[in-house]
Amino acid sequence: MSTEAPNVFAMRQSERSSLSADFSWTLVGNVVYAAGQFAMLTLLTKLLRPEFVGQYALGLALIYPLMMLTNMQLRSVMNSAGVQRANFGNFLSLRLLMTILALAIALVVTQILHYGRELTEVVLMVGCAYGIETISDVFYARLQLHDRMAEIAKSMMIRAVLSVLGMGVAVYLSGSLLWGILAVVIARFFVLLGYDISRRTQNLAGASGRFTHKVLVPRFDSKEQLRLLRHGLPLGIVVLLTTLSSSLPNFFIKHGLTERDLGIFSVISLTISVGNMAVVSLGQAAFTRLARSYFHRNAGEFDALLGKLLLAGAAIGAVGMIVSQFAGREILTMIFRPEYAERADLLPWIMAAGAILFMAQFVGFGLTAAGYCYAQVLPNILATISLVATCGWLIARHGLFGVILSMLIAALVQLVTSAIVLIVETRKHFSTPVTASESA
Repeated sequence: MSTEAPNVFAMRQSERSSLSADFSWTLVGNVVYAAGQFAMLTLLTKLLRPEFVGQYALGLALIYPLMMLTNMQLRSVMNSAGVQRANFGNFLSLRLLMTILALAIALVVTQILHYGRELTEVVLMVGCAYGIETISDVFYARLQLHDRMAEIAKSMMIRAVLSVLGMGVAVYLSGSLLWGILAVVIARFFVLLGYDISRRTQNLAGASGRFTHKVLVPRFDSKEQLRLLRHGLPLGIVVLLTTLSSSLPNFFIKHGLTERDLGIFSVISLTISVGNMAVVSLGQAAFTRLARSYFHRNAGEFDALLGKLLLAGAAIGAVGMIVSQFAGREILTMIFRPEYAERADLLPWIMAAGAILFMAQFVGFGLTAAGYCYAQVLPNILATISLVATCGWLIARHGLFGVILSMLIAALVQLVTSAIVLIVETRKHFSTPVTASESA
């Protein structure tokens, strides 16, 4: 008999860890992982010339949107109310195929843009590093399905530490960016094989072998994968639009202002990433509970949990605004350099935009948990359109402050439109009586 639970909602509540414990583990894992990403970038700035750091940033700018599109948020799909009984092997095989597709597209793009051999190698190596992460992520989905958030956090922390150590040693000894990224690829590969798919981590202690248990073996069922593709592709488009929204301001700044302004904005905008760690951690920890309450048409529990998430998003942004107002200049000077602190006046405003964006993200978690994947495309398209429509005009009149105003407008559009969609769709669902099959 398979150890896979036939239905995520069929598990007894007593078998699940508490929301606070899940959030704590997820937050710690995301904080350590984000710190590792920051440490790797800091190492590159200390050990290599700026142009090599630019190559790394360009690799991320190209690979990240592609991976987010082909990733299709299968982790959320696997834990949502819309896909309950799909075999894990179908998720794994679809993730493998889509990751290969992303790398192939990246190679084609580098050729179209006439990148040199060195830059192409960097882009593809970054793609391999993130490709391994996406494969680990689908194993995380199975762990999250059974509320094993601690194992996910441990994996993220191990991967972060080994990646930083690997990149630091490799770049220090070789002076090469490519060797540094290769070390990250190797570190992540070892974590995938040694921890993520181990029988103990996946709670398959009775299995005869790590790779032979049918739960962990890819299954190539074209009909089932097409069904998963229909569920996941809208989410992939949503996340693609989100990543484009975060990268589009950089293009406007580059063409409308100066490269120095672009550098300053890139550093200041990292403050949103700090708050986003808590948002993602809390959203992931609450996701399965949102899906379960929606599935059982428990409107009170669904609304109460989502309301707490929205308040948390607003609070995170408010705290960021206060800290930025009173200590932003000192923080920028200490972590980076004094020239970045010259625009500390922008920090409270970008955190205000962040607060709205955090709440919009939580509404997105609610939509995904309820299985409304396609419904999220339109709000994100409208937000992207509003960003494109206002960014150039506001930059010309207000400089970097205009960029932040444009981001704030786009975040408002996304929050309002997503909330309207969520309210309309969930009210329809909750007003329908529970059927016998759902209550079973």
